[in-house]
Amino acid sequence: MVRPASGIERWTRINASPETVFAYLTDLHRHGEWGDQSGFTVVGVSDGPVAEGSSCHRERIEIFQAPILRGGAMSTQVQWIRSLTVLGCEPNMSLDFETKNLYNGLSVGSELTSFRLIPEGTGTVLVMTDKKKPHLPGLFHLLLLAIEWVKSLITTPIVSLLFRAIPILRSSGPLRRIKKAIERG
Repeated sequence: MVRPASGIERWTRINASPETVFAYLTDLHRHGEWGDQSGFTVVGVSDGPVAEGSSCHRERIEIFQAPILRGGAMSTQVQWIRSLTVLGCEPNMSLDFETKNLYNGLSVGSELTSFRLIPEGTGTVLVMTDKKKPHLPGLFHLLLLAIEWVKSLITTPIVSLLFRAIPILRSSGPLRRIKKAIERG
């Protein structure tokens, strides 16, 4: 089992079995339906059932009116690639993956995401934890890492308190989209 991504846990109750929820999460072609960024097209998914090492690659091409310098040449086209790799997978129980983000071939960071499925009656509580990992070169990167560490020390207790006081905050955009897609059938 892979250690879940550290970060703030969010959760929602879905009126479907853990098997149904897990089947949706591991359909890598549908990953873009519930992700935070839209406009990506799936350009490749590994064959076979989802397991550790499975991957999905999505791409978005943007066209700008003014040309930009790219690789020593002028271009009006920018390419975004989101490359998802499964780090851990326990059927109907958990799914962990890393999504790497490339902008014109340059890494702009990654995100670790963990899902835990907890059976509850006839439904499933889906717990999601994610953590963004920016990738910027040099001292600026170290500064961002230090800021993230301090921010997590401060925000984790505050967010936990807010989640207890205001339940609607427990769910994120991706969780709401997952719940809606699964319950809609």
